Amino acid sequence: MSYQGNYPQQAYYPSFRPSVPGSPATSVVAGVLGLAVAGGLAGSTGEFFGQVLKFISFTDLPAGMQALYAGRLVVAALALVGALLLFTRRMAGAALVAVSAFLGVVAIVVEPFVSEVLSSVQVSLADYFKQMFTFEQTYLTLLAAAGVAGVLAFVFAIVPSTPRWLRGRTAHSIG
Repeated sequence: MSYQGNYPQQAYYPSFRPSVPGSPATSVVAGVLGLAVAGGLAGSTGEFFGQVLKFISFTDLPAGMQALYAGRLVVAALALVGALLLFTRRMAGAALVAVSAFLGVVAIVVEPFVSEVLSSVQVSLADYFKQMFTFEQTYLTLLAAAGVAGVLAFVFAIVPSTPRWLRGRTAHSIG
């Protein structure tokens, strides 16, 4: 015995996944912070070059310092490109900002260990950060700004609403 009778088969109804729409605010904030990371790293490197290279050439610097400052300029360029990509709603922008922000913070933290000048005078990490956040020297102030902006840029770049907005999902997307 069949209980279906002569009723027509019902059509498939797609299930709607209720999702919170992405916010352009987190993407824009991540982009602005990416610009701050780029400016802080490139500015501090430029300040260092302006102060030190009056007396010696770049090739006379110890190898660790050469690598550190060249790496900071590369990370600053990546942060700049990532911020520009974020402003044009490209997914690669969020990844570039997150990676460059992380690498920028790492480059700031490892300076006392990599720099032969700082390691020769035995500057501890605590003293390094203490001096950085006194905001007395332009070089260290720019590094502090890049470090704070780097942490915040990383967070805003990986917040779920940033890639969701970059992909263009809305609350009525079909799952």
